[in-house]
Amino acid sequence: MKNNNLVIKLFLITLLIFSSCSSDFEEINTNEYKFNDATPEEVFAGVVKNTLDLVGGEMNDQIFNTYASYYGGKGGQFSRFFYQESTLDNYWRKFYVNILKNNQEIIDNFSDNPDYLNRTYIAKIWKSYVFSVMVSTFGPVPYEEALSGASSAKYDSEELIYTSILSELEEASKNINSTGDVLSEDPIFNGDVDKWKKFANTLRLKIALRISEGFPSLAQQHGSDAMTNENNLINSNADNVTMKWGIAQENWSYNYTRYMFVQASNDVIPYVNFHFLLNLKTYSDPRLYKLIEPSTQPILITDQVYRSGSQTELITVQYELPYFGRPLGGNGVVDGWNLNGDNNILGGISSDRFSRLKEELFMTENMSFNIITNAETNFIKSEAKLLGWGGSRSAEEYYYDGIDASFEQYEVNGSAAYKEKDGIKWGTSSQGDRGLYSLVTSGISSDSFDKIARQRWLASFNQGHDIWCMQKRTRRLPLIDHFNPDGSTGLDYAALPERMIYPPVSESVLNGQALQEAISSLPNAVPGYQSGNSMYNMIKMNKPYTPIIWETLVPEYNQDFANHFYGDSEDDLIAAGVNYTII
Repeated sequence: MKNNNLVIKLFLITLLIFSSCSSDFEEINTNEYKFNDATPEEVFAGVVKNTLDLVGGEMNDQIFNTYASYYGGKGGQFSRFFYQESTLDNYWRKFYVNILKNNQEIIDNFSDNPDYLNRTYIAKIWKSYVFSVMVSTFGPVPYEEALSGASSAKYDSEELIYTSILSELEEASKNINSTGDVLSEDPIFNGDVDKWKKFANTLRLKIALRISEGFPSLAQQHGSDAMTNENNLINSNADNVTMKWGIAQENWSYNYTRYMFVQASNDVIPYVNFHFLLNLKTYSDPRLYKLIEPSTQPILITDQVYRSGSQTELITVQYELPYFGRPLGGNGVVDGWNLNGDNNILGGISSDRFSRLKEELFMTENMSFNIITNAETNFIKSEAKLLGWGGSRSAEEYYYDGIDASFEQYEVNGSAAYKEKDGIKWGTSSQGDRGLYSLVTSGISSDSFDKIARQRWLASFNQGHDIWCMQKRTRRLPLIDHFNPDGSTGLDYAALPERMIYPPVSESVLNGQALQEAISSLPNAVPGYQSGNSMYNMIKMNKPYTPIIWETLVPEYNQDFANHFYGDSEDDLIAAGVNYTII
């Protein structure tokens, strides 16, 4: 994809197009800067760039990566499970104006022209992708009337939206013409329309699995159909669907602009989540060193290992550990636990000492953001096979293919040995390491769905929205609640949000009746949480569950995350080049 660096060629044109932003649907759909002679290429480049900035940039950083437990202890209201009204208004406006309205111009202006058949299908694929993000983030949203020019717009149900976008993706995957017109300046696939067909069908399968809990019949219909022709699905890392920022300053990545170009406060810099790093450490996963930067200020730990050449004699050693993730709520604990903070070896550690994201992958000007990868596709196919949706290979084979694809994607060796470890190997289980409070572990059961979810989490780092949705659907990941949520929540601890709330100001003023009808249509809140336009009102794609009452549990500090990080023996420390002292 040699043209991935192309994000915007006509940046000034797209700036003019997007300058008509407004939260009012009448204004959203009346674009005073309508360029009737603009080509699909000129418009689509800006649509992709704005999607990348919002979904892959700002929302991924502020919301999704925390909710997927990729980030730990990050500052900001969203990351502490509350929200900012003005920011939500801004997100909403960007979705409907900067992205969807301008993308709709391609569909409206070129759908009737056979010379633009493929390009209008590409715009429809993008529309379906963006709405799939919105409906799984907010729940019901304006869909049918949102882009039609109405002065207000009703909120359509999740089921209606999913039914529509799945049908559009099916139509696109079956009707894009491999020898037809191409998007000459294609920021995703460099003009390869066959890859757009694969994207459409793989996205359909991915969405079908996402809604399999809430809408099982609709999910099976599209999931089974998508699995009938696996050649029309992503099947190699060369097919990965990736957006990429550029090296020109106006195209810099959100992360580079926010955290590298100007030095950000240590409280808001993203650090790797404790439990994510723990799951990499437990199974000696070599991807850890590709994804995570070592701390520049390691912690000194005391460990017991076997003396060199012995499998029976233990020695006590001290060495510096540069890899340690930050707990979601920092060192926050639940009232009534009465823990002795002196037993927490992460207690008192300044925030800038925790491990950060790998700079060369996640902090450069022209970093990439993955929409769907080959690894993720294989884990989706593995689960689809277990659900009886078809497939030419066994669920076990797809699962192993996913691990192999992830190792290949990150250019690391060792997948064969990794796949033989207890808990990773199909049909086996593992005890794992305890989390900081000894309440959850990195252990993996022999249950096949558990394995698939765990590996998809590990393989999809930085795809925060996808894993947040997966966790809401499966409740499989070994995570804890936020023990230090925003004070505005009024909660001592807070569960993972079920949705993001609708913009409470702009929508109430400009689209109030439709907003209230949408709120009334939401299912009940998670038990113990407030209903309404709330982060804890369920949406129908989510799996119902009963929250943990954490104060009824008996916690204990431990340092499993640090013990035997490099192995069980002195020889392992030597092989890893670790300086240590025997005490």
